[in-house]
Amino acid sequence: MVILTSATSSANAFLYTGSRYLFALAQNKQAPKFLLRCSKTGVPYWAVLCTASISLITFLSVGSGGAATAFTWFQNLTTIASLFTWCSICVAYIKFHSALAAQGVDRNTLVFKSRFQPYTAWISLGFFVMIILFNGFDVFVGENHSHWDVTSFLTAYIGIPIFFLLYGFWKIFKRTKWIPSADADIYTGKAALDAEDGQWPDQKPRNIWEKIWFWIA
Repeated sequence: MVILTSATSSANAFLYTGSRYLFALAQNKQAPKFLLRCSKTGVPYWAVLCTASISLITFLSVGSGGAATAFTWFQNLTTIASLFTWCSICVAYIKFHSALAAQGVDRNTLVFKSRFQPYTAWISLGFFVMIILFNGFDVFVGENHSHWDVTSFLTAYIGIPIFFLLYGFWKIFKRTKWIPSADADIYTGKAALDAEDGQWPDQKPRNIWEKIWFWIA
């Protein structure tokens, strides 16, 4: 009962957040307009239906592979999607760091900054790419590729072409260009964030342990 309740709660939370992400993308004109349609109570029902449609993969459990096949598909799709998200975050930060340098902005003037950048961003990006590429390595091993399985290969790597097809479609359809670091907009919204940051005074370490923790964090 506890597991069922937890699973239902988690599914409900992700259905909510996923549908709102689609709705926000539609508001930014990065997703089809029909996703903006809402009920009288403000529920974006088309976005909810599109988000819920991924659950149709569960019908794979009635096939020869059983529930394990459906779970493997979910596991790999969500894992690859999450890894590509982190890759995008790393690339965005690397580009942001480059824009700061190109526009002569001192990183010491930033409210928040992390150490050893941009090297740690590059290292993290490398690790994420490595995990994506070796996510399904087991299908390539074994004598005479004895472990080869088409289903296992697809579940492990189908997320890669999906990501690049969507990215390529957007670049071609919208004809967007890669913005040079010197022209990147790094100031929009900065004033509001700076004003909000002023409401939180800096904490001073009270002992050696807090000094160590503040240095790490």
